[in-house]
Amino acid sequence: MGVLGVVLAGGLSRRFGEDKALALVDGVPMALRVAEAMRAAGLHVVLAAPDDRLACLGLPLLIEPDDGPRHPLRGLWAALGEAEEVLCAPCDLPWLPAEAILALLEGPAPTVGFDGERVHPLLTRRRSVDRPAVEALWRQGAPARALAEDARRVLLRALWLQNVNTRAALDPQRGGL
Repeated sequence: MGVLGVVLAGGLSRRFGEDKALALVDGVPMALRVAEAMRAAGLHVVLAAPDDRLACLGLPLLIEPDDGPRHPLRGLWAALGEAEEVLCAPCDLPWLPAEAILALLEGPAPTVGFDGERVHPLLTRRRSVDRPAVEALWRQGAPARALAEDARRVLLRALWLQNVNTRAALDPQRGGL
């Protein structure tokens, strides 16, 4: 199958006030924008979520395990059980282009997105051999950034890596893009 593209949509969207995966950016739900970038890079794409609430998006669903603490690494862990290699991206990166996905696919895994100042640990390419380490971090409640320690940093444009945590981040009049 090659590398599996995984859009991570397991968060609670507390600061956003509604499910970010469904929020429209230029008329397209954020999760679908990320999926479209992955497809344009040649990946088969699934959506990792805790339940089937996002089935309306029409993407194949990968249901995260419901045991253990809620954690952003649950979707990555589930995906690593489905494919030899995965490329994950959070659903709240609506400006992520196929070019960024292709850059993360170059060279050996693991890779992680990097904007020149900070790493973006959930924008990562991993192999199934990483699954035990991902599970340990998830079950310990470790910060996702701990996953980036062993990954090769791939420099990407900061604009591509701007995640959307609030509605204001989508409004240029209020300081967003």
